[in-house]
Amino acid sequence: MIRCLTGEVLGVTEASVLLDVHGLGFDVLCSRGALALCRPGERVRLTTFLQVSEAGASIFGFADERERELFLKMTTIKGIGGRTGMAILAALSVDDILRAVSLSDVPAFMRAPGVGRKTAERLCFELRNLLPEALVQSVPAPGNEPARPSQAVDTVGEALRSLGFSQPDVGAVLGLIRAARGEDFDRMNEEALLKAALKELRRGAR
Repeated sequence: MIRCLTGEVLGVTEASVLLDVHGLGFDVLCSRGALALCRPGERVRLTTFLQVSEAGASIFGFADERERELFLKMTTIKGIGGRTGMAILAALSVDDILRAVSLSDVPAFMRAPGVGRKTAERLCFELRNLLPEALVQSVPAPGNEPARPSQAVDTVGEALRSLGFSQPDVGAVLGLIRAARGEDFDRMNEEALLKAALKELRRGAR
């Protein structure tokens, strides 16, 4: 089993990273936390999980063991495959997920692409039984937090597609901005992110 990978980041998209490990290129589907660690041209170490199914093999990348363990718990739940689990970790942080479980916050899980109400209800109920009670109760209450970055990304992605840009171009430019801004990317609102994306797209069109 591939438990971690260390290598040079060759490219970053909205949902994945191309990692060069001693000359081998690994396409790693990443959580939001893992993507924040990756910048083209720099070395990074990602905690990983290799999943083999009828559709083939997939490598999932995480910022740390905490994310990985939560992913493994989620994917034991009926209807939650690897890609759905990663979509949840792209939309919600670990603390967001634990808070949603503790509060039975079904709409929180429904923010993840592909997660409907029934699946969200199942996540709230079954994760409460799968996770240690002390862990769920230890999550701090939310403060005055900025708008969720996943909402900004979704809104800007939809706006760019409505302007005629293709999904690959949208994913690539958002990945470039994420890599360039680092942690600041998560604090960008829709207006700032849209302006930055349009600037990069226009630059690439020259």
